Amino acid sequence: MAIADKKSPAPPPSRPMRGAARTAPSPLTGPLAIFDRIYRFLASLKLAVITLGTLASVLAYATFFESWYGAAAVQEWIYKSKGFAVLLAFLGANILCAALIRFPWKRRQIGFVITHAGLLILLAGSWKSVQTADEGQVGMLEGEVRNQLVRIDYPVLRVRPLDPKSGEPTREYELPFRPGAFAWGPGNPRPRGMLASVFHAVTLGLFRSADDRGVVVTDTRDPFQIVAKAFLPSSMPSVAHVPDPSGSPMAKIRPRFKGPNMAKGTDVFEFDDQRWFKVEKPAYRAVKSQGPAQFVFLSVDRPELVEDFLHPPKDAGKTGAARFRYQDKTGKPRTYDWALDGQEGKSLTLPESDLTVTFGEVLQFPAGETGFGRVLGDTSIPIAEFKVKKGDGADVPHYGWASLPMFPNIIPTQREPNGAAATPLVAIDYYLPPTVDPATNGRFGVVEVLGTPQGALYYRVFGRGENGVGSLRGEPAPLKPGREVVAFGGNPNQPMTITFEVEEYLTAGREKDVCEAVKLPQNQMGNGIPATLVDMTVAGHAEEFWLRRSRSLEPLFHKVSFPGGDYEVALDFDRRPLGFEVKLVDFEVGFDPGTQQPASFVSQVLLEDEAHGIKDQPVTISMNEPMEHRGFTFYQSSYDRHRDPKTGREDGRFLSIFQVATDPGRYIKYAGCILVCLGAFVQFYMRAGLFSDTAKSELTRLVKGQGPAKDRADVEIVNEADETL
Repeated sequence: MAIADKKSPAPPPSRPMRGAARTAPSPLTGPLAIFDRIYRFLASLKLAVITLGTLASVLAYATFFESWYGAAAVQEWIYKSKGFAVLLAFLGANILCAALIRFPWKRRQIGFVITHAGLLILLAGSWKSVQTADEGQVGMLEGEVRNQLVRIDYPVLRVRPLDPKSGEPTREYELPFRPGAFAWGPGNPRPRGMLASVFHAVTLGLFRSADDRGVVVTDTRDPFQIVAKAFLPSSMPSVAHVPDPSGSPMAKIRPRFKGPNMAKGTDVFEFDDQRWFKVEKPAYRAVKSQGPAQFVFLSVDRPELVEDFLHPPKDAGKTGAARFRYQDKTGKPRTYDWALDGQEGKSLTLPESDLTVTFGEVLQFPAGETGFGRVLGDTSIPIAEFKVKKGDGADVPHYGWASLPMFPNIIPTQREPNGAAATPLVAIDYYLPPTVDPATNGRFGVVEVLGTPQGALYYRVFGRGENGVGSLRGEPAPLKPGREVVAFGGNPNQPMTITFEVEEYLTAGREKDVCEAVKLPQNQMGNGIPATLVDMTVAGHAEEFWLRRSRSLEPLFHKVSFPGGDYEVALDFDRRPLGFEVKLVDFEVGFDPGTQQPASFVSQVLLEDEAHGIKDQPVTISMNEPMEHRGFTFYQSSYDRHRDPKTGREDGRFLSIFQVATDPGRYIKYAGCILVCLGAFVQFYMRAGLFSDTAKSELTRLVKGQGPAKDRADVEIVNEADETL
């Protein structure tokens, strides 16, 4: 009996690996094999996922970064960085290789190819925009003509040597300066965000060179050297007080008042620069009044004047008292006090001397017209007039100046030879207590601080007395910087307390124009006025100064003097010729009713372009109606109230500001977007490739595990899914 062996069923054909058609072993060896691997990696889905995921993360972070720090910062740190360019290069290479690796293309891949071509064209247009696009502003007053674009994202330093005779600029140097969007300087490195730190190193390449001193802006060919030592993206002008042997004495006095039930004192002078008192020669006195109190700073250079301050004459009365310092018959120095109430026209002989003094009267010299009103804090200067003679000699006019101990007692006259003053026979200190009368001048008290060249400080306080004459409160005493002194109050009978302290004292100093950082809200950080601290050297002589950009679009020059000549320096913008002229004829600003909130801007301009045969062509530019010419688009962006460049005050005119942009790569990007949309349309709506009914049913069967792919066509369908993903 024949027995037939039962045949085992044939094993099912193995399921082809996904993408098998593309991953077959390559017969290439050596360098070609390496190139092939790189080529396949650049075309892989894995690289596409990594690149697109990274790009999406960067763009998401850039959105927040721009809202925090402004458009200039995001351009510097992200969009125009080399790191971002490398990321886009990988994306472009992935798109190109993914399309080329499938060549020759089949009919169902038409949409796929169109989409990838559109993406490549879009990237090319973006690169073109980065290389050629430009943006800036044009600002005009009515009647002005402009033919340049102010590139506000490209600062420069302008340096103009001045002719020694005419004072006019002889030429102009334009030095590119790329400080960045963040503050930096000694001890203040650039801030680094989570993503910005990645691009930090490459952005430093924008400078010509950098060292410990700062950023060198010039090169060896320039006849001067400029080093930028600090930069502030948002600044405000201020004044610094620095030691200077040739300067004047100055003190920083900080008074405070504390009312009933107040937890702590409040500053009388709100701002720091208001607390500085700088004496002026020859008065050596500075006065500031705030509320019911007056604060005075004096400077003297002789010990006897310190003694007069600490121990003034007693019983000065309403007219005051004169203190005479002289030498008696034996040559011994003596002091004599004379109360002047009721002594007009009377004479006396100074004890143990042959000096006769006659008191005339107290003159009220008008101070407002001479500028001494600011020095004295009053409208007139009381001057005690005396005549002094020695023995049978002629009378010599002497004058005592109230509150001005450093003023000379003898004034030169035309009667003196060569206009020189006669030798004083006596030294006179005229002591007149200040007027403290709320009914007449609103004062409840006066605080006086005196400084010496040796750095010593003293103070005295005057309160309300009889008949409006200030009365000394306590004994005048030495004062140490930083020590807080109670001037008024501090007891149950006077609930209002006023204290003061000398925070800083310079025996000789000067005021220096500086700039201070302004902290703006994060969404306004790009709207500040930048400033930079520069060190300029000419022929071995160096000067350090701050440059602050103008509020308008016109440069604001700072004059600097060197032994070899004068220069003008400004922090400005790069300027690009437009190739045509625009003249502002009329500008109108519309405001919301009852407010100062602008609602609309309209500019009437005349366009002139000789190359295109255009002469005085009228054009209206409004918020929703830009002007386009030669690839430039003028948008009515804003306005500014014009200020007089000399006084800094508004003059009632408006500056119309246009945002101007040109982008030669714009139409390339538009074409790329159209192709991307067309490719998606072909793939989705032409029912090609993966989106055909056959491919959909086969993919469904494969995903559900209902059977293997039957032939190479099935494998290609699976590969097509990869392409679409």
